[in-house]
Amino acid sequence: MKHSIICFISLMMTVFCYERTSIYQLPSDSTDWKVYYMQGEEYHRKGKLQKSLSNYKKALSIHVSDTIVHALANCYYQRGYYQQSIELYNTFIKEDSSETKLNTIAKCYDKLEKPDSALIYRKIIAMQDIENQNNTIALAQNFLSMEQPDSALTYLCRYTSIDSTDLNINRLKAYAYNQVGLHQDAIKLYQKIRQSGDRQASTEYYLGLSYAYTDSLSQAYDCLVRANNLSERKNAYILSQLGVIGSKIGMIKESQQDIKDALDLLQPDKQLVTSLYETAATNHIQLHQYKDAIACYDKILKENPEKLHMLYQTAFLYGKLQQPEQEAVYYEKFIKAVEQAGKPKKYTNMLQDAESYIKELNVERFFQGKTNK
Repeated sequence: MKHSIICFISLMMTVFCYERTSIYQLPSDSTDWKVYYMQGEEYHRKGKLQKSLSNYKKALSIHVSDTIVHALANCYYQRGYYQQSIELYNTFIKEDSSETKLNTIAKCYDKLEKPDSALIYRKIIAMQDIENQNNTIALAQNFLSMEQPDSALTYLCRYTSIDSTDLNINRLKAYAYNQVGLHQDAIKLYQKIRQSGDRQASTEYYLGLSYAYTDSLSQAYDCLVRANNLSERKNAYILSQLGVIGSKIGMIKESQQDIKDALDLLQPDKQLVTSLYETAATNHIQLHQYKDAIACYDKILKENPEKLHMLYQTAFLYGKLQQPEQEAVYYEKFIKAVEQAGKPKKYTNMLQDAESYIKELNVERFFQGKTNK
């Protein structure tokens, strides 16, 4: 009996291995498109998109099929080849109006930052099936990004006429209400969203704005306080609105602190700003716009006083402008700043140049009778 069981298990393992080999391990000269397609599917399930793409292509080269085109287009999309995905559909199944094709093309246009093109396909899907929640949300967002909130609201209302309980749809609908000026409708809907158990900072924030639009400032302030607490005082926009509304209702001290914290959060990245000004200064120098380059260096020094070589660069540019007095002033500032920072080794060559120039200028001044040195 034990021997029979072992033999049965062995037989089943042999059959399983044969099936796996026959489907997914192919000889290189195989011309069966179905096998290439199935192998592509297997690789796709495992997230091996390059191998999946290769097999889909082989399958399509043997046999043109909507199924293969859909799989290949989706694979292109997932790998970031959005234009290739669109072109594939336009080449092989131009007249197809399936949601699979329309949705993939719309997503590609979204990634290509062409919301107007994405709209065309999302509207067709919405006409076919408004209950496609992902499409309705994406369609409304496309309209909102193009500043067409009325159109967004039209489709969102069509969706909620069938399902009025979808929180993601309702959040977008309430936002669109505010965009078209229907603030009371927005308030009612945001309140409904809260009653459904929503505890997001964004919901409290937009409800607060809705109250503010209707001059219900106390209610607005309460909502913004809740939003601020939920965001742990780390959202500059919530803090900004809290500061503005707080000031209007007499919460002056609180308003001052909220505004200060908002401004701190809104400060630009110091390193990025410095890098941009340095690049702008380089451009000005290449265009012989030395005064503009000096202005850039001044801004860098205000942001980062430790950038001592900016003083040296400024002196050099005053030399280009043939303003020796200003050139000397900035070389002296540079020398003094390096001494105070205790970093002479870091700026050895620049220090030597600056000190040499000061000496030469002093000699010239002496012979011109402008100095006693």
